[in-house]
Amino acid sequence: MAEYSISQINSFLLRKQHLTENTKIQSVAQVTKDIWGLHATNAGTPYLSLFTRMNNFSKDSLDREIIEKRLVKIRCVRKTVHIIPKENVSIAFSATKEAIQINSEKYYKFMGVSESEYRNTSEAILSLLGNKGMNASEIKKELNLEINLSPIINYMCDVGILVRGLSKAGWKSNAHTYYRMDKYLPEVNINQYSQEEARKKLVRQYLSSFGPVTLTDIAWWAGFPKTEVKSIVDSLEDIDYVNISGLGEYLISSNDKDLLKNVKENNKPEINLLPNLDPYIMGYKERERYLDKEHYNYIFDRSGNATTTFINNGKIIGVWDFEEKPSPTVKVFLFERHIIKEIEKKAKEIGKFISSQEPSFKICKDMAPLDKRTVGSFMAPLKDMDG
Repeated sequence: MAEYSISQINSFLLRKQHLTENTKIQSVAQVTKDIWGLHATNAGTPYLSLFTRMNNFSKDSLDREIIEKRLVKIRCVRKTVHIIPKENVSIAFSATKEAIQINSEKYYKFMGVSESEYRNTSEAILSLLGNKGMNASEIKKELNLEINLSPIINYMCDVGILVRGLSKAGWKSNAHTYYRMDKYLPEVNINQYSQEEARKKLVRQYLSSFGPVTLTDIAWWAGFPKTEVKSIVDSLEDIDYVNISGLGEYLISSNDKDLLKNVKENNKPEINLLPNLDPYIMGYKERERYLDKEHYNYIFDRSGNATTTFINNGKIIGVWDFEEKPSPTVKVFLFERHIIKEIEKKAKEIGKFISSQEPSFKICKDMAPLDKRTVGSFMAPLKDMDG
């Protein structure tokens, strides 16, 4: 079995993920397809994920892809919202809907909505929307409703009768505009595939975007039982194995295995700032390749959410945060400090993208681990941390 160093594997994956200077391109749709999708639980994450992977990216570039329906927001893998290519909506929906719909139905009932209230409200929403889009506040006002709409609308999205569009409040807002799925994407049959077909296709797509990986990685990312993942992998053709030095055996597509033979280690700094929940970090459960164990709780909270990170040649070397007030500032907490100039340059670039102003740069001496903090701290990891 072929064996590769962690550095070689990281170099290979950085190229696949468009995280090297010579693999950055100008197509939002192509980058999104190549990395399977953009994690969109937090509204700003997909914009920052694209900013670090593209040349001359602007926020309206992603907006345009969504408006023109080449990219679609859907809750899918790990029961989280992603922005994915339209051609993959049927695959993602059928592969993940079982667990998502059960969870979503339980939630609206837990929130005190009865089945009859759901049925009557959902029918009224569909009638109101017709061919137009509205956000939850507009729907509630137009229908003069007192009921909690959020769990109802989420369930309607999760069963495929509504779809999330852009927020009217801008790129940092999750106040989605909602549309009828049958009007918004009439050419998409979300039930095109059986669960078995869809899961097989999804695992193949994951291997293409994230391999080499382990069975544990696939099961965690997709949310499928590990026994089922093994059965799917065993049924796939053109799947091979490589050994990563010190880590063991990993799955890889035969095509990627051929490409991997020509990959060399990169010894020059290759700095990237990734947003919280970025696909490069969230794509794996086995994380020793890019994260030292002693730093784990600085990067992941108790729920497995990844915070904002610095990576150098694919390895996490620190945490960053952005504060708008009293003046735009990028704060950093570093595990390694030998490339400060490169880090400051990248930090100021992303800070300017966020605020449209030239930010200041501050190094924090300490950081409280995320597993010791309140829920949601991963979104502001250096809040109240002084330089």
